Parts: sequence; structure tokens; C-alpha cells
Amino acid sequence: MSLGIAMLAPAALAQTQPAPQQAPPQGNAAAPQTETGPAPNDTELKNFAGAAVDVQNIRQSLQPQLAAAQTADARTKLQRSGEKKMEAAVESHQLSPQRYVQIANLVQTDSSVRAKVQKLMPPQPQPQAPQPPTS
Repeated sequence: MSLGIAMLAPAALAQTQPAPQQAPPQGNAAAPQTETGPAPNDTELKNFAGAAVDVQNIRQSLQPQLAAAQTADARTKLQRSGEKKMEAAVESHQLSPQRYVQIANLVQTDSSVRAKVQKLMPPQPQPQAPQPPTS
């Protein structure tokens, strides 16, 4: 199932400033309605932001395991396990995986939706530089 893989990228996008789109602009009106679904309401955006954080955390926790996997079969099992965890995380935020992907597509293509989601994201802890001892 490719749904879990599709769920990986939007979480990273929602937490960082997006890179400029490389595709030529064609206008959002040309985007098929089936990819993004109806416009999300504020509750859905808040749920998406929470789900995106959870999905990103699951993805980050899987990276070292995937890198250390010795066989393609082991990687496939890890990916399936991760997809199930991500789907459960999304559903725990009252979104279907399909709706999560729809909103993620909007986040990628609609700057106003992206801005709203970024405002709803919890602040990311910044890595602390070691402080010199004070005397």
C-alpha cells in the first residue's frame, strides 16, 4: 500500500519552510478536485497539524532501522509496520488516511493552506548548543 509512503513527505513539508516549486506554474484551478477534496475546515487543519507531527516522528524513528535493515524483506516489513503506525496516528487525530493525503496535497500546492497549517504546528524544539559554564 503506497498510502503510507505518500504520508511521509507531507509531514516534513508541514514542519519546514517549503522549497520553491520546480514545476512551471499552471494555476491551482487546474488541480483535480479528487486529489485535494473539499477545502479543509479549521478543525481538520488542526487535526492535520497534530497528525503530521506524529507521522514525522514515526518516520524519523524508522530511518535508522531502515538504514540498518540487512535485507529487502526486512525493509519491507519495517515499512509496512511504519505505515500501520502512521495510519493509526492519523486516525487518532480524527482524519482518514485518505483525507490526510488530500490535505497534504493542499499544503503542497496552496500557500494559504500551508501557512495556516504551519501556524498550527507545535513549536519544534531547537537543538541546544552546549552553554559555557558560568563562574
